[in-house]
Amino acid sequence: MITSIHWRCYMRVSDQRKAERIVGRMQTVLGAPMAIEGYERYRKIPELAEVLLTSPLNQDSAGEALLTALEAAWRLARGWQIDNPDTRREFEGIAAATTGATFVVPGVEWMMFSITDDTAGAVFGPSEADQR
Repeated sequence: MITSIHWRCYMRVSDQRKAERIVGRMQTVLGAPMAIEGYERYRKIPELAEVLLTSPLNQDSAGEALLTALEAAWRLARGWQIDNPDTRREFEGIAAATTGATFVVPGVEWMMFSITDDTAGAVFGPSEADQR
């Protein structure tokens, strides 16, 4: 079972309270809850905060999970780059304002999503080399 979508966002906010407001707007657009798993200032660009989120997925098949994740991503932004970074069962989606992506909720500058197959232990998501 693939239980959740993991999101990593970079938001242009001054504090965690403002990030929580942006996440609330994202939940409204998504139509599903998003739990904040982490918040910290982005060390490379101090004006941005890195926010880690999860949202429910609950799909039995990888194909349905992928389709649902893509539909959710499309609700939040346009201009996603979808990639399979190596030969493992990995999948990632990245949208960045610097490459022309547009975000439905203002304040978001960069987003990535990944999904994990909890039953097989296979990861659909960023490789360690992609970590910013």
